Amino acid sequence: MTISFTQYINITSVVGGSPVAQNRRLGGRFYDNNPLIPAQSLVTMTTPADVSSYFGSSSVEYARALAYFSFITKDGRQPSALDFARWVDADSAPTIYGAKLPQSVATYSGITDGSFTLNISPDSHTFTGLDFSAVVSLADVAAVIQAAINAESGVQWTAATVTWNATRGSFDFVGGDAVAAVISVVQGVVGTPIAALIGWLNGAILSNGSLAESITDVLTNSYAANNNFGSFDFIPVLTLDQAIEAAAWTFSMNVRVEYFTRVTTVNDAITYEAALVGYGGVGITLSPISTEFPEQIPMQILAATDYTANNSVQDYMYYQASNVTPSVNSDSVKEQLDAISINYYGVTQQAGQLLAFYQTGALFGPVTSPSDMNVFSNEIWLKDACGVAIMNLFLGLPEVPANTQGQSQLLASLQSVIDQAISNGTISVGKDLTAAQKAYVTSISGDSNAWYQVQNDGYWINVGIVPYVAPNGKTKYKGVYTLIYSKDDTVQFVDGTDVLI
Repeated sequence: MTISFTQYINITSVVGGSPVAQNRRLGGRFYDNNPLIPAQSLVTMTTPADVSSYFGSSSVEYARALAYFSFITKDGRQPSALDFARWVDADSAPTIYGAKLPQSVATYSGITDGSFTLNISPDSHTFTGLDFSAVVSLADVAAVIQAAINAESGVQWTAATVTWNATRGSFDFVGGDAVAAVISVVQGVVGTPIAALIGWLNGAILSNGSLAESITDVLTNSYAANNNFGSFDFIPVLTLDQAIEAAAWTFSMNVRVEYFTRVTTVNDAITYEAALVGYGGVGITLSPISTEFPEQIPMQILAATDYTANNSVQDYMYYQASNVTPSVNSDSVKEQLDAISINYYGVTQQAGQLLAFYQTGALFGPVTSPSDMNVFSNEIWLKDACGVAIMNLFLGLPEVPANTQGQSQLLASLQSVIDQAISNGTISVGKDLTAAQKAYVTSISGDSNAWYQVQNDGYWINVGIVPYVAPNGKTKYKGVYTLIYSKDDTVQFVDGTDVLI
């Protein structure tokens, strides 16, 4: 036995520079009033089979997921995940959708002392002595449980229902009062515990009672709770006023998320364009067939784009989908929709072959907002990547000093993202700038040569550290960076001239 060597020399091993904050997954998110989704929550699916198992194979959720996950980009990539977030569009009582378990009357007929505890804030009740000896059906089992719950006082309990859902294969509970209330279930501790037997523990879907949410509330709260998505739509059909509210929220997010939705007629397209044209990040697609979802095509493209790969950015036009019927087949309608930035799935022909594809990848918004889906999507990624790089710098280093060293650290952190943006195509190198663009770059940068760097290298960046007054009145220091880059414009039309001599 000897004195430990670490009493004299103690060397600690640590892996440095490992990322802590992660980039967002820019998948799709559907806001849905389906009560199978718990209030103030979301479920994330990775396959159509997951969606079918959860919502049912005949559900609109499954139909949308099938189109979403079937999509393949031109470089062979597919969306990896899809969110369904709950929108409580009307006051909702606390609910339980029991787990789908093999059930038989024989499981219960021998139980005369069943027990469990049900909590619905602010009350909690423990039920004991539940007698199932006389049941002859699973509906009878539900009736015994309901009778015990209804015997308590208060409308939340007296008006509650418990049913056997034969279609889903579960015991379901609905509280008697649509108010904000937290619900939970505890296994019984006396007699025969039945909470697990009826599927109200593992695998159950418990949804708290909730008051109705506005469009702004559900979007704001959902994004704050989990911003791991890039675009969204609502499954229930929104009114025009609700669509305006969703568009206004999207625009307020300043190029962090996109709102892709549908109109069913050209007349509706005209109405929606007039109401939403000022809101950036909003893409409207003509989608007249209720069982087809061309408005999801840009969501699917964004979800399948791998920004870590070389040359991975996408043009959102010229994408084909075998499960979509063309809705535009004439020059007159095309020109009408193009003029008001409405997207559509259109068809042309060459040598008698019909060629159908998504057109044109346009977004609403003022001139200061990206008007092309590809440019807007790329900026979502770039903004997120820059934020993550800086956060990891803060989390990984003992300090970022307010001096030239800290300035260099910030610049190096951002440079790694810029290099990736050049590699994936977000930053376009060698694109000629107009005179107006050159003047604007000079004005913003204060550098008469900055436009030359943007044109030839694709970007110009400056990082500084400046003092500011914090809310407590103390002087603090912040890093300030300006990145000017040449965006990924795409060629969507070719105008040729054949000269015959």
